[in-house]
Amino acid sequence: MSKHITDTKLAELAQIVAAPKVPHTVDRTFELPTGLYIMTAGAYLGFIGLMAALFMNGGLAIPMVVFVVFIVMGFGVPAMWTSLGEDDGARRLSWSNFQSKGVMTQDGPVTAAAASAQVLILPFAILVWGLAIAVIVAMQ
Repeated sequence: MSKHITDTKLAELAQIVAAPKVPHTVDRTFELPTGLYIMTAGAYLGFIGLMAALFMNGGLAIPMVVFVVFIVMGFGVPAMWTSLGEDDGARRLSWSNFQSKGVMTQDGPVTAAAASAQVLILPFAILVWGLAIAVIVAMQ
């Protein structure tokens, strides 16, 4: 099952070798065009703006500002992160390159239309939900 190995025997068997120096590169592009992130943030901010226009009163001013700040920070911090560090040769995906090649995912290649739908479905569903609420409020 187990066998005791003395320190001297272990020292004879073990060889400590320094790890090779390999340059470490980080891809900070997120592999999608900037336009998709702008549309996503715009849909979230549009929902907040719609709710602010529908239900704004003095008590909701601070929460609405906090929501906007969180959304701006949620998209702004990763945008700033992409510009940090050394230039490792990775470039942001252009819209035309995205349209022609799509993106590679863990499950295989995805077309630009499918990738756009996957990225934008939730933000635009939330925006449509806000529009439905606006219609309900207008009908009362």
